[in-house]
Amino acid sequence: MLEVLDRPAKAAFSLAEMELLGLFANEAAIALHLLQKAREARAVLETEGGEAEAVARFVSLLADAEPERKETALRLLRAVEELLRER
Repeated sequence: MLEVLDRPAKAAFSLAEMELLGLFANEAAIALHLLQKAREARAVLETEGGEAEAVARFVSLLADAEPERKETALRLLRAVEELLRER
């Protein structure tokens, strides 16, 4: 890899070398994008009192609820979802 980057200024890159550099640049861009999304997700989860915390508490309560209460809560969530879709 260093051989590709360590050459005189006027030396031309071969097609294979250009392809290799392009693949490397693409993979680096994808990795940076994923890192940015992971940092954003962490920030949301670490925000105390935020929406993610409220949803997590709700889901925790829902998981432990009796079957009839769980069904009622799920119907409520479906109604909220439909209401939000209408916007």
